[in-house]
Amino acid sequence: MPRRVSVGQRLSQDEALGKRGIDALLAGTPVQQPTDIPVRQYASVPAKRFEKATFYFEPEDLSQLDRLWLELMGQGIRCNKSEIVSAFLKAGLSEYVQNPSHSALLDKLTGRRRRA
Repeated sequence: MPRRVSVGQRLSQDEALGKRGIDALLAGTPVQQPTDIPVRQYASVPAKRFEKATFYFEPEDLSQLDRLWLELMGQGIRCNKSEIVSAFLKAGLSEYVQNPSHSALLDKLTGRRRRA
């Protein structure tokens, strides 16, 4: 088995060959050639983009979310908890926009979690 070349020797070899930086790293790397297989383009389906966010829930709320998720999975509805929370958020926001003064959102808000 051939011995490993030290970094100093490798740098001097690369400089002697006129390779520097990324060229030295990519020397001898095979170039990907395009295949004849066409790539499917889904122009009519918009790409879903999700944003990551952190929210805090009461333990009982998370337990109810887990129970609901398991119940839905038991019914054969393939979903995840993020989808469930997103659906509830959209429904709540829609209700609030339609009738802000009598929405369930205002009934549930207590102000207990508000940071001073």
